This record gives sequence, C-alpha cells and structure tokens, in this order.
Amino acid sequence: MFAVVVRESGDAARIDGSGDIVRDAVMPRVREAPGFVSAMFTSDGQGGTLNVIAFESEATARAALDAARRTPRPPFMTLDSVELVRVLATS
Repeated sequence: MFAVVVRESGDAARIDGSGDIVRDAVMPRVREAPGFVSAMFTSDGQGGTLNVIAFESEATARAALDAARRTPRPPFMTLDSVELVRVLATS
C-alpha cells in the first residue's frame, strides 16, 4: 500500500471552517480515485494541513500524486508539498 501526503498552508480560520466543503465536495471525488483505500484530512489550527490518502498500489498512488499537484486550491490556500510514501502498517 502507498499513500499520497499533501501539505498545504493558508488562512487558519478559513481552513478550519472548510470541513463541510472537504466532506461534501472533496471526499466524494477522492473516493472515486482508482485504488482508493482511505483518506484523512487534517488541520493544525494554525493554517497548516496534512492530508494522507492511501491507495492499494504504487501505480494508483502515483496517478493520484499527479492529480493532487494539479488540483486547483481555494485562493486562501497554498500547496506546500506532495509526496508518495510507502505505508508500513495500518489499523
């Protein structure tokens, strides 16, 4: 299993207030990705996000990696990094 890790930053209040948008608009699209296993979207409360999206294989995660880089973000957010990591264990 592999995961795409996305870090973003921006306006803390707007990020923390966007939970409904993530749940209602972002998650349905993410779930449709080939090989999708699970996802967690988090906020540190200070304007930073850490999003981890797991996929069945390296190939499906790599496809999602490219999509994560190209996805438009709201004007109050900046993409800081996107990386591919191997999942060692889950529960």
